[in-house]
Amino acid sequence: MQNTSIRKILLTIAVLILICSAIIFIPYQRHFVFIDSETGVLAARIPVVEERFKIRYTHSIHLSDVIESYELSADGQLILTELEYEDFNIGMPSNAGEGERFVEKDGKYFIQNMKRELPEFRLLIGDVDAELVFLIAGQEFDLKQSLERGKIYTFRAERLSIYQQSEGVNIYE
Repeated sequence: MQNTSIRKILLTIAVLILICSAIIFIPYQRHFVFIDSETGVLAARIPVVEERFKIRYTHSIHLSDVIESYELSADGQLILTELEYEDFNIGMPSNAGEGERFVEKDGKYFIQNMKRELPEFRLLIGDVDAELVFLIAGQEFDLKQSLERGKIYTFRAERLSIYQQSEGVNIYE
């Protein structure tokens, strides 16, 4: 009789440990993540509070703003949807690709209707005092304050567990 009670208690404890482990270690919440390209370590993350986001940066040659607009697909792909810039010089496109639309408005150039899917991309955090901002849900986050200058990060969307969310910097907070 006592053996049966001990077995039930041990079984209950084992089930509770499995449930807690599942809650802590199974990825469930989507985040935009910045992975250190050298070490593979999660450096920073931003919870996906909205599927649309932008990255604004100052172009290193002509020192004007460039804004890249993205959407996150249901399967986690990053989709470049629009590019906005002010100069045609080195490093900037002079026309739109197939199915895209080139627009000039108020001294700015736009490539719209883009549907360029990317699983991830590399992002260099330059060691110069030029802007690099992540925009989501009406908020701006200066990536140069959260990430190390002079380093390259892999940027992508992925589901993180509670345990993984304890790693890196939560830029959204």
